[in-house]
Amino acid sequence: MLPGMRGRKKLGEILVDLRVLTPAEVKRVLEALRRRPPGQKFGQVARDMGLVREEEVLAALAVQMNLFPGIQGLTLAQVLRQLQTPVAPAADRSAV
Repeated sequence: MLPGMRGRKKLGEILVDLRVLTPAEVKRVLEALRRRPPGQKFGQVARDMGLVREEEVLAALAVQMNLFPGIQGLTLAQVLRQLQTPVAPAADRSAV
């Protein structure tokens, strides 16, 4: 296990929290994942199955990585909106 991963929610759990997948769909993806060659990821399999869109997987990954403060309490639409908001370059932020 990588450092910092202990206690981190799994992608399927986050997708359920974001109301993208149901627990039954997560179970279907996990069953399909077990039948696939090693190295495939949950998000990739769920997308291949047509259950999620790429941006939904990216939003869930952002939540999993705690990409910005408060992300854990946001809805899918709010996470996607935050991810699309441009961030000022570091030089611009230091002038504020």
